[in-house]
Amino acid sequence: MTEYVLTEEAVRDCIDELVELPVHRHFPGYLCLVREAGQEGRTTGLEFEYNEFFDAFFRVADGDKPYFVPFKEADDPNWPTLRFNENVAGTYAPSSLRDTSPLRDVANVDGSGHGATWSLVDEHWIPACTHFCNSTRIPVEALAGFLFRDYTFSAHAPDGNTLVDAFCEEFYYGRASDEFQHLYEMGAVDLGSEDFREHE
Repeated sequence: MTEYVLTEEAVRDCIDELVELPVHRHFPGYLCLVREAGQEGRTTGLEFEYNEFFDAFFRVADGDKPYFVPFKEADDPNWPTLRFNENVAGTYAPSSLRDTSPLRDVANVDGSGHGATWSLVDEHWIPACTHFCNSTRIPVEALAGFLFRDYTFSAHAPDGNTLVDAFCEEFYYGRASDEFQHLYEMGAVDLGSEDFREHE
């Protein structure tokens, strides 16, 4: 089966869509915990491997600001302000996390330092939508398009559903689940086969 990747233009369109949303800069941390919970088959005692997660999905370059987080921190975001420095622990370590962080609304932390573990609260997607997304559902095709911008897809005719399938598999969502339906919106971003090219 032919392998495809998203075109650069499609990725940029996904980013443009995301930066216009009222999504908090700490949302990647929540996604990290959701993914880890799916991998471990539990919502308690999570190690919160944020460095590995940022390397996998947000690294765009080397240097002192190697990560790109497409969620705004200013009313008029621009590309330089969306870069994220290499010290991810400076944001997500328990000793660094502010009491006002939305992560405090979706998870509890036990312990400190490298031995700290995290537990998602019951129905965590409800406060996640409220506190990370200002009660706005995220266009899942745009989010998946950014996260999987460097990934290949094996398909006969890839489209937005290809991205949604990859997203649900990676983050252990069921499309019909309350969790997915509460947080994400489908169809808001129209991606078709023309937005993919064959992988060289």
